[in-house]
Amino acid sequence: MAASDDAGPGWYRDGLEHVWLPYTQMKTARPPLPVVRTEGCRIHLADGRVLVDGIASWWTAAHGYNHPHLLKAVADQLERMPHVMFGGLVHEPALRLARRLAAITPGDLDHAFFAESGSVAVEVALKMAVQYWLNHGERRSRFVFFRHGYHGDTTGAMAVCDPEEGMHARFSHLLARHLLADLPRTDEETEAFDALLARHREDIAAIIIEPLVQGAGGMRFHDPDVLGSVARLARAHGLL
Repeated sequence: MAASDDAGPGWYRDGLEHVWLPYTQMKTARPPLPVVRTEGCRIHLADGRVLVDGIASWWTAAHGYNHPHLLKAVADQLERMPHVMFGGLVHEPALRLARRLAAITPGDLDHAFFAESGSVAVEVALKMAVQYWLNHGERRSRFVFFRHGYHGDTTGAMAVCDPEEGMHARFSHLLARHLLADLPRTDEETEAFDALLARHREDIAAIIIEPLVQGAGGMRFHDPDVLGSVARLARAHGLL
């Protein structure tokens, strides 16, 4: 995917051939649009056009672009220290955030593990579940996941996404085999889900679910009672 001689500024023409773009068939896709600045919910292109970003930069710019409070906080932090590893070290912003997260989460959810992306957070959660059982002297490696679910694009996360309607069918031969289930929305589905957990409870490390909304599955909203029944059955079978 190469830009033509008149396609954008020099940095665009010179650099485009050196990147590999995500979710893109590089031989057939149209060249990407060169962005020069952002503000609020708008993206300004090199040719003067302005786009309204309706997906918040793949859901990461929840507060919009160039928010004054966030810009000031980032600038202040950069002046003190841009990054310090968490291996044997801690710092005030991270500990302050962990304390605030613990204060707003329910029950005994009072610890935070910081990760750099959603996919990595899922990978860490899967490993935590496996480690939990190892600490109890058991080797459990299977997860229950739900149709239409999406949890990320790294290898472990792909294995607990919908295997047919998701984006990862071509990688099925690579992925670990877990237990696909339908969300228990009816009494019959609840009984079937209960039976699935009973059959495999000695192998199951945890159940993974998108609470409230399966976003990539088509904005499928869960009734709170459905989530409640999943949690109730997990507790009944001693599962995470």
